[in-house]
Amino acid sequence: MTKDVLKVSIGLPVFNGEKTIGRAIESILSQTFKEFIVIISDNASTDSTQIICEEYEKKDKRIRYIRQKNNLGPLKNFRFLLDITNSKYFVWIAHDDFWDKKFLEKNIGILDSKKDVVGSIGQTNFIGDFWVVNKNEKFIRKTYKKIRRHFLSLECYSTNGSKYEDRIKNCLKSSRYPACIYSLFRTNILKKSINHTIHPWDAISILKILKYGNLHVFDETLLYRGQGGVSNTNSIELLINKKVKFHEILINRIPFQKWCIQNLGKKVFLQNIGYFIKLGSSGPQILLLDTIKFLFKKDRKKIYFEEDLGNKY
Repeated sequence: MTKDVLKVSIGLPVFNGEKTIGRAIESILSQTFKEFIVIISDNASTDSTQIICEEYEKKDKRIRYIRQKNNLGPLKNFRFLLDITNSKYFVWIAHDDFWDKKFLEKNIGILDSKKDVVGSIGQTNFIGDFWVVNKNEKFIRKTYKKIRRHFLSLECYSTNGSKYEDRIKNCLKSSRYPACIYSLFRTNILKKSINHTIHPWDAISILKILKYGNLHVFDETLLYRGQGGVSNTNSIELLINKKVKFHEILINRIPFQKWCIQNLGKKVFLQNIGYFIKLGSSGPQILLLDTIKFLFKKDRKKIYFEEDLGNKY
């Protein structure tokens, strides 16, 4: 167990992150708030991630590098980092993401001053022009972006409710709320909420966290996200390689919906039925978007502007 007496611990899970992990670490080290510890859990990378991390560990005593003997899978690697810390506040950062220099300062200020808030984050922007539709782009690329923008709202919203059901309603206004898993949290609350394996684990975790208080979201961008990782695994390729079955993609949110009915209650489920209907259509949406991406694989770098950076971080 890490004997961490500092206010903030930062967990950085990584698998084959040689292309971007340096950028993520530099954004941490450039924070205006300086009193933190960074724990890197390398999920048995096969590239030069280890060399890069060990160099940073030598340069800065606030960095601790741990290499897993075997790949734990993403959730266990995330949980490992949380389990070994005892700090007051905790935050994850993905290896292909980076922060505004005031990310920690501003979010710590909220948690210090507002006892009803259990997590704090800012708006999230994706790196590059992934969401910007330009007039001169090719038809396929432009269509792809428009479809993504139509189905996936970029904004997240603060929850300002004294009742749990009100906080859930505010949270579900955005389909991007699972990204709030990268908030700065009260560590004790986060540990109570990450004890399940149902997919999507980040969405369920946020809904569980809301039992204990509100999430605060600044109206300014504090987090910049890359496009690699598990969230961009192509479902068509998985189908062709027989790693998943068609119905598992088409109705991929049914286990989550069942969890919501059982744990949030039928009343809350019905109050937010519009969200769950939209969520139920996410399977066909994923198939449509991934089919476009697969058919025009030659233009993949143009569509995503970055290569996928591994799916086991």
